[in-house]
Amino acid sequence: MFSTMHTKNESTYNEMLEIYLFINPIDPNCLNSEKEVLQFIEKSTSKIRVNFIPVHNLSTINNYLSTNNLPKNDLAFRNDVCSMTYDICLYYSAATMQGKKKGRNFLLELQHALIEEKQFFSEKLVLEAAKKAKLDIPMFLEDKDLEFTKSSFEADQKVAREMNAYNTPSCVLFSDQHKEHGLLIDEGITVELLQALHNPNPMIVEARNQMIAKEGIRAINKASFQVL
Repeated sequence: MFSTMHTKNESTYNEMLEIYLFINPIDPNCLNSEKEVLQFIEKSTSKIRVNFIPVHNLSTINNYLSTNNLPKNDLAFRNDVCSMTYDICLYYSAATMQGKKKGRNFLLELQHALIEEKQFFSEKLVLEAAKKAKLDIPMFLEDKDLEFTKSSFEADQKVAREMNAYNTPSCVLFSDQHKEHGLLIDEGITVELLQALHNPNPMIVEARNQMIAKEGIRAINKASFQVL
């Protein structure tokens, strides 16, 4: 057993950490992972750059339907889910053009309404989330329909494929500890796990490596992909 907590008083260690969290924006499990990642960032003293990347493909739709016990053979329903998810991905891409933090805030507001309050998806709901996130609404709506927004979404899908993030939620961590590769977590994303992986204490390296093997966390070669 080892401690995962460290504070500014305990260490002057200030490692840079980059997190890529791949999500399905309508999946409750992904929303939970987003909250875990944000809580980890809030508790950490390190410099952390976080990227929420929506992933939309046949696999993520099938997984969403299965894990939420929704009908898989209802074509009309499946098409509605696909269309809604794609729209949310584009809205999110448009929101991030006003800053990543504003984009995340917009996404969280929309997810809160859809997943936790179980409201129906509509443009009105999107605009309410955009206002709460303090977005410039006319710019937001204009950006959503730009070809650049669609290209940005496609670039995100390319990043997901290159990082082998085929499941949602999946999390990839890069840090000074892992300069040549990242760590891919595709289940059980929690504050505690992230803290353990990021603990700078050299005394727990072996314990951390054992945990990585036990949890099925995989290393991905940094040279095998290009982050756009």
